[in-house]
Amino acid sequence: MLFALFISSSIYVSTINGWGPIGHSFVARIAQSMLNNNSQNFVRDRLPWYAKGNLSMLSSWADRVIYLESNPVDFLNWLWTKELHYVNTPDWVCNYDRNRDCNWTSAQNCIDGSIQNYTRRLANAKQDDIQQQEALKFLVNFIGDAHQPLHAGFASDKGGNTIEGKMVFCLFK
Repeated sequence: MLFALFISSSIYVSTINGWGPIGHSFVARIAQSMLNNNSQNFVRDRLPWYAKGNLSMLSSWADRVIYLESNPVDFLNWLWTKELHYVNTPDWVCNYDRNRDCNWTSAQNCIDGSIQNYTRRLANAKQDDIQQQEALKFLVNFIGDAHQPLHAGFASDKGGNTIEGKMVFCLFK
C-alpha cells in the first residue's frame, strides 16, 4: 500500500502541446548540422544579418506571422499561409493522394505543395534576396511542420487541435 501511494504521488501529468518554437528550433539545428560547406554558405548568405547564420533563429517565423498576438501589424497579410502548414486526408482514409488532399493540379495548398514551391523559389537565382530569404524562412518552418505529429492527419483532427493528449512523467527519488 505504501509503495502504491509513493508511485501515485511521483507521477506528474502535463498537457501535451505541439512542436512550438523549441521543436522547430531542434529540427532546424539538426538540419543545419547536416549541411555541407557550400550549403552552409548558401544558407548563411540568405539569412538576415541578425540570425548570424543560425537557421533555428528563424525556424518559427512562418508560425508567428499568421497570428495577431505575435504579428499585430500585418498578420492579415499572411493569413493565406495557414493551410500551407499541414495536410489532411478524409477521415479514416489512410493514404495520401496529392490531387485529392493537396489540390495538386491547381493550388497545391498543403505542406507537400509548400515544400515543393518554396524549394523551387529558394533554388531560383532569378528571385531577389528578399524572395529567397522568405522562401528559406518558410521552408525551414514547413520542414519542421512536416515532422510534427498530427500535421498530417484526418480532416476532423484539425491538425491535432481536437485531440487532447496527456504526457506522464514519473519522478522517482
